[in-house]
Amino acid sequence: MSRPVSSAVRPKDIIYVIIGSMLVAFSLVAFTIPNKIATGGLTGIATILYYTIGLPVGVVVLLGNLALISLQAWLIGRRSAWKTLLSIIVTSACIEVMMNIYGMPALTKDPILACLYGGIISGVGIGITFKAGGTTGGVDIISQILHFRFHFPVGDVILFSNIIVTFMAGYAFGPELALYGLITVFFSSKVIDAVLEGMSVFRSVFIISKFPDEISWAIIEDLHRGVTCINGVGVYSAKPTSILLTAVRRKEMPILRQIIYEYDPDAFVIVGDARQIIGRGFVKLGDEVRREKD
Repeated sequence: MSRPVSSAVRPKDIIYVIIGSMLVAFSLVAFTIPNKIATGGLTGIATILYYTIGLPVGVVVLLGNLALISLQAWLIGRRSAWKTLLSIIVTSACIEVMMNIYGMPALTKDPILACLYGGIISGVGIGITFKAGGTTGGVDIISQILHFRFHFPVGDVILFSNIIVTFMAGYAFGPELALYGLITVFFSSKVIDAVLEGMSVFRSVFIISKFPDEISWAIIEDLHRGVTCINGVGVYSAKPTSILLTAVRRKEMPILRQIIYEYDPDAFVIVGDARQIIGRGFVKLGDEVRREKD
Protein backbone atom coordinates (compact mmCIF):
# COMPACT_ATOMS: atom_id res chain seq x y z
CA MET A 1 0.00 0.00 0.00
CA SER A 2 1.34 3.46 -0.89
CA ARG A 3 1.95 6.00 1.83
CA PRO A 4 -0.94 8.48 2.24
CA VAL A 5 -0.39 12.04 1.14
CA SER A 6 0.52 14.27 4.05
CA SER A 7 -1.63 17.30 4.81
CA ALA A 8 0.89 18.88 7.18
CA VAL A 9 1.53 22.58 7.03
CA ARG A 10 4.45 23.29 4.72
CA PRO A 11 6.55 26.43 5.15
CA LYS A 12 6.62 27.01 1.40
CA ASP A 13 2.80 27.19 1.39
CA ILE A 14 2.97 30.07 3.83
CA ILE A 15 5.58 31.80 1.68
CA TYR A 16 3.48 31.31 -1.47
CA VAL A 17 0.35 32.68 0.20
CA ILE A 18 2.23 35.74 1.45
CA ILE A 19 3.86 36.44 -1.93
CA GLY A 20 0.58 35.91 -3.78
CA SER A 21 -1.30 38.19 -1.41
CA MET A 22 1.31 40.92 -1.75
CA LEU A 23 1.04 40.76 -5.53
CA VAL A 24 -2.75 41.07 -5.34
CA ALA A 25 -2.44 44.10 -3.06
CA PHE A 26 0.16 45.69 -5.35
CA SER A 27 -2.05 45.23 -8.43
CA LEU A 28 -4.92 46.93 -6.64
CA VAL A 29 -2.96 49.88 -5.25
CA ALA A 30 -0.70 50.52 -8.24
CA PHE A 31 -3.19 49.97 -11.06
CA THR A 32 -6.90 49.39 -10.49
CA ILE A 33 -7.95 51.40 -7.41
CA PRO A 34 -6.35 54.73 -8.50
CA ASN A 35 -8.08 54.40 -11.87
CA LYS A 36 -11.50 53.56 -10.35
CA ILE A 37 -11.50 50.11 -11.93
CA ALA A 38 -13.67 47.69 -9.95
CA THR A 39 -12.29 44.20 -10.57
CA GLY A 40 -15.26 42.23 -9.31
CA GLY A 41 -15.86 40.51 -6.01
CA LEU A 42 -15.22 42.02 -2.62
CA THR A 43 -12.24 44.10 -3.76
CA GLY A 44 -14.45 45.65 -6.43
CA ILE A 45 -17.07 46.53 -3.84
CA ALA A 46 -14.34 47.93 -1.58
CA THR A 47 -13.10 50.12 -4.45
CA ILE A 48 -16.63 51.47 -5.03
CA LEU A 49 -17.15 52.19 -1.32
CA TYR A 50 -13.76 53.91 -1.13
CA TYR A 51 -14.72 56.46 -3.76
CA THR A 52 -18.39 56.86 -2.80
CA ILE A 53 -18.34 57.06 1.00
CA GLY A 54 -14.60 57.03 1.82
CA LEU A 55 -14.25 53.64 3.54
CA PRO A 56 -10.66 52.30 3.54
CA VAL A 57 -10.22 49.52 1.00
CA GLY A 58 -8.08 47.32 3.24
CA VAL A 59 -10.51 47.58 6.15
CA VAL A 60 -13.53 46.69 3.98
CA VAL A 61 -11.68 43.71 2.47
CA LEU A 62 -10.59 42.48 5.90
CA LEU A 63 -13.92 42.87 7.71
CA GLY A 64 -15.97 41.52 4.81
CA ASN A 65 -13.78 38.45 4.46
CA LEU A 66 -13.67 37.78 8.18
CA ALA A 67 -17.47 37.70 8.21
CA LEU A 68 -17.51 35.33 5.23
CA ILE A 69 -14.84 33.05 6.72
CA SER A 70 -16.80 32.80 9.95
CA LEU A 71 -19.90 31.84 7.98
CA GLN A 72 -17.89 29.33 5.96
CA ALA A 73 -16.40 27.71 9.08
CA TRP A 74 -19.86 27.46 10.65
CA LEU A 75 -21.62 26.00 7.60
CA ILE A 76 -18.87 23.94 5.94
CA GLY A 77 -16.00 23.48 8.38
CA ARG A 78 -12.60 25.00 9.00
CA ARG A 79 -10.31 22.65 7.06
CA SER A 80 -7.74 24.88 5.29
CA ALA A 81 -9.42 28.18 6.15
CA TRP A 82 -6.23 29.34 7.86
CA LYS A 83 -4.56 29.83 4.47
CA THR A 84 -7.45 31.99 3.28
CA LEU A 85 -7.32 33.91 6.56
CA LEU A 86 -3.57 34.48 6.14
CA SER A 87 -4.11 35.66 2.57
CA ILE A 88 -6.83 38.10 3.63
CA ILE A 89 -4.78 39.56 6.48
CA VAL A 90 -1.67 40.02 4.33
CA THR A 91 -3.64 41.51 1.43
CA SER A 92 -5.56 43.92 3.64
CA ALA A 93 -2.46 45.00 5.56
CA CYS A 94 -0.45 45.53 2.37
CA ILE A 95 -3.24 47.61 0.83
CA GLU A 96 -3.38 49.91 3.85
CA VAL A 97 0.41 50.20 4.10
CA MET A 98 0.84 50.94 0.40
CA MET A 99 -2.05 53.39 0.19
CA ASN A 100 -2.02 55.24 3.51
CA ILE A 101 1.43 54.81 5.05
CA TYR A 102 3.78 54.59 2.08
CA GLY A 103 1.48 56.52 -0.23
CA MET A 104 2.31 54.55 -3.36
CA PRO A 105 1.34 56.49 -6.49
CA ALA A 106 -0.47 54.95 -9.44
CA LEU A 107 2.02 53.56 -11.94
CA THR A 108 -0.19 54.63 -14.84
CA LYS A 109 -3.24 56.76 -15.49
CA ASP A 110 -4.00 55.00 -18.74
CA PRO A 111 -7.04 52.77 -18.04
CA ILE A 112 -6.03 50.25 -20.70
CA LEU A 113 -2.60 49.74 -19.14
CA ALA A 114 -4.13 49.73 -15.67
CA CYS A 115 -6.66 46.99 -16.42
CA LEU A 116 -4.10 44.99 -18.41
CA TYR A 117 -1.28 44.99 -15.85
CA GLY A 118 -3.66 44.96 -12.91
CA GLY A 119 -5.31 41.83 -14.28
CA ILE A 120 -2.01 40.10 -15.07
CA ILE A 121 -0.37 40.81 -11.70
CA SER A 122 -3.48 39.98 -9.68
CA GLY A 123 -3.87 36.76 -11.71
CA VAL A 124 -0.32 35.74 -10.85
CA GLY A 125 -0.94 36.51 -7.17
CA ILE A 126 -4.25 34.65 -7.01
CA GLY A 127 -2.80 31.70 -8.94
CA ILE A 128 0.13 31.41 -6.53
CA THR A 129 -2.27 31.53 -3.58
CA PHE A 130 -4.45 28.83 -5.14
CA LYS A 131 -1.41 26.62 -5.77
CA ALA A 132 -0.58 26.83 -2.07
CA GLY A 133 -4.08 25.57 -1.21
CA GLY A 134 -5.58 28.89 -0.16
CA THR A 135 -8.01 31.37 -1.66
CA THR A 136 -8.18 35.15 -1.71
CA GLY A 137 -11.61 35.16 -0.07
CA GLY A 138 -14.61 37.17 -1.18
CA VAL A 139 -16.56 35.56 -4.01
CA ASP A 140 -14.57 32.31 -3.63
CA ILE A 141 -16.00 31.84 -0.14
CA ILE A 142 -19.53 32.78 -1.21
CA SER A 143 -19.39 30.32 -4.11
CA GLN A 144 -18.20 27.51 -1.80
CA ILE A 145 -21.02 28.19 0.67
CA LEU A 146 -23.76 28.32 -1.98
CA HIS A 147 -22.40 25.23 -3.70
CA PHE A 148 -22.29 23.32 -0.40
CA ARG A 149 -25.72 24.38 0.84
CA PHE A 150 -27.75 24.73 -2.36
CA HIS A 151 -25.58 23.00 -5.02
CA PHE A 152 -25.22 26.16 -7.08
CA PRO A 153 -22.45 25.84 -9.72
CA VAL A 154 -19.32 27.65 -8.54
CA GLY A 155 -18.69 29.27 -11.91
CA ASP A 156 -22.24 30.61 -12.10
CA VAL A 157 -21.97 32.20 -8.66
CA ILE A 158 -18.68 33.92 -9.55
CA LEU A 159 -20.07 35.12 -12.88
CA PHE A 160 -23.29 36.44 -11.31
CA SER A 161 -21.32 38.18 -8.55
CA ASN A 162 -19.03 39.90 -11.05
CA ILE A 163 -22.06 41.04 -13.07
CA ILE A 164 -23.56 42.62 -9.95
CA VAL A 165 -20.29 44.40 -9.12
CA THR A 166 -20.01 45.59 -12.72
CA PHE A 167 -23.47 47.17 -12.56
CA MET A 168 -22.55 48.81 -9.25
CA ALA A 169 -19.33 50.16 -10.76
CA GLY A 170 -21.24 51.40 -13.80
CA TYR A 171 -23.63 53.30 -11.54
CA ALA A 172 -20.82 54.76 -9.41
CA PHE A 173 -18.10 55.46 -12.01
CA GLY A 174 -19.86 55.29 -15.36
CA PRO A 175 -20.22 52.46 -17.90
CA GLU A 176 -16.78 52.95 -19.47
CA LEU A 177 -14.84 52.26 -16.27
CA ALA A 178 -17.15 49.33 -15.51
CA LEU A 179 -16.20 47.79 -18.85
CA TYR A 180 -12.52 48.25 -18.03
CA GLY A 181 -13.21 46.24 -14.89
CA LEU A 182 -14.52 43.36 -16.99
CA ILE A 183 -11.31 43.43 -19.05
CA THR A 184 -9.29 43.17 -15.84
CA VAL A 185 -11.34 40.17 -14.67
CA PHE A 186 -10.83 38.48 -18.07
CA PHE A 187 -7.04 38.87 -18.05
CA SER A 188 -6.85 37.84 -14.41
CA SER A 189 -8.78 34.61 -15.04
CA LYS A 190 -6.55 33.68 -17.98
CA VAL A 191 -3.38 34.26 -15.98
CA ILE A 192 -4.78 32.24 -13.05
CA ASP A 193 -5.32 29.28 -15.39
CA ALA A 194 -1.78 29.65 -16.74
CA VAL A 195 -0.28 29.71 -13.24
CA LEU A 196 -2.32 26.74 -12.00
CA GLU A 197 -2.07 24.53 -15.08
CA GLY A 198 0.99 25.92 -16.83
CA MET A 199 1.27 27.29 -20.33
CA SER A 200 0.01 25.03 -23.09
CA VAL A 201 3.28 23.30 -23.99
CA PHE A 202 1.66 19.92 -24.54
CA ARG A 203 -0.31 18.63 -27.50
CA SER A 204 -2.86 15.83 -27.68
CA VAL A 205 -2.90 14.25 -31.14
CA PHE A 206 -5.47 12.02 -32.84
CA ILE A 207 -4.27 10.22 -35.99
CA ILE A 208 -6.55 8.38 -38.39
CA SER A 209 -4.48 6.35 -40.82
CA LYS A 210 -4.43 3.19 -42.91
CA PHE A 211 -1.04 2.34 -41.39
CA PRO A 212 -1.60 2.56 -37.63
CA ASP A 213 0.96 -0.08 -36.64
CA GLU A 214 3.83 1.53 -38.55
CA ILE A 215 3.07 5.00 -37.23
CA SER A 216 2.59 3.73 -33.66
CA TRP A 217 5.93 1.96 -33.48
CA ALA A 218 7.72 4.89 -35.10
CA ILE A 219 6.31 7.19 -32.40
CA ILE A 220 7.36 4.77 -29.68
CA GLU A 221 10.88 4.29 -31.07
CA ASP A 222 11.66 7.84 -32.27
CA LEU A 223 9.79 9.97 -29.73
CA HIS A 224 9.62 7.49 -26.84
CA ARG A 225 5.97 8.35 -26.35
CA GLY A 226 3.09 5.99 -25.67
CA VAL A 227 0.33 5.46 -28.21
CA THR A 228 -3.21 4.18 -27.71
CA CYS A 229 -5.10 2.60 -30.60
CA ILE A 230 -8.86 3.10 -30.59
CA ASN A 231 -11.12 1.06 -32.86
CA GLY A 232 -13.58 3.18 -34.81
CA VAL A 233 -15.90 3.08 -37.80
CA GLY A 234 -15.99 5.62 -40.62
CA VAL A 235 -19.58 6.86 -40.84
CA TYR A 236 -19.45 7.64 -44.58
CA SER A 237 -17.55 4.51 -45.65
CA ALA A 238 -19.00 2.22 -42.95
CA LYS A 239 -15.55 0.64 -42.75
CA PRO A 240 -13.56 -0.07 -39.56
CA THR A 241 -10.66 2.27 -38.91
CA SER A 242 -7.95 2.77 -36.30
CA ILE A 243 -7.58 5.99 -34.36
CA LEU A 244 -4.24 6.63 -32.67
CA LEU A 245 -4.05 8.83 -29.59
CA THR A 246 -0.75 10.19 -28.31
CA ALA A 247 0.52 13.11 -26.25
CA VAL A 248 3.72 15.03 -26.98
CA ARG A 249 5.44 18.25 -26.07
CA ARG A 250 5.03 21.19 -28.42
CA LYS A 251 8.66 21.02 -29.56
CA GLU A 252 8.15 17.35 -30.59
CA MET A 253 5.36 18.15 -33.05
CA PRO A 254 7.66 18.63 -36.12
CA ILE A 255 9.13 15.16 -35.58
CA LEU A 256 5.66 13.68 -35.14
CA ARG A 257 4.43 15.29 -38.35
CA GLN A 258 7.44 13.88 -40.23
CA ILE A 259 6.73 10.40 -38.87
CA ILE A 260 3.09 10.53 -39.94
CA TYR A 261 3.94 11.91 -43.39
CA GLU A 262 6.60 9.27 -43.96
CA TYR A 263 4.17 6.40 -43.51
CA ASP A 264 0.89 7.97 -44.62
CA PRO A 265 0.81 11.34 -46.43
CA ASP A 266 -3.00 11.06 -46.54
CA ALA A 267 -3.44 10.60 -42.79
CA PHE A 268 -6.07 12.68 -41.00
CA VAL A 269 -4.53 14.40 -37.95
CA ILE A 270 -6.23 16.38 -35.18
CA VAL A 271 -3.95 18.40 -32.86
CA GLY A 272 -5.26 19.97 -29.66
CA ASP A 273 -3.78 21.98 -26.81
CA ALA A 274 -3.40 20.10 -23.54
CA ARG A 275 -3.04 22.23 -20.43
CA GLN A 276 -1.54 19.39 -18.46
CA ILE A 277 -0.58 15.78 -19.07
CA ILE A 278 -0.25 13.50 -16.07
CA GLY A 279 1.42 10.14 -16.39
CA ARG A 280 4.64 8.41 -17.32
CA GLY A 281 7.01 10.65 -19.24
CA PHE A 282 5.25 13.84 -18.10
CA VAL A 283 4.06 14.91 -14.64
CA LYS A 284 3.80 12.22 -11.96
CA LEU A 285 0.30 11.93 -10.50
CA GLY A 286 1.62 11.53 -6.96
CA ASP A 287 3.69 14.71 -7.23
CA GLU A 288 0.68 16.65 -8.48
CA VAL A 289 -1.58 15.35 -5.71
CA ARG A 290 1.00 16.21 -3.04
CA ARG A 291 1.40 19.72 -4.49
CA GLU A 292 -2.32 20.40 -4.47
CA LYS A 293 -3.10 18.76 -1.11
CA ASP A 294 -4.23 21.34 1.44
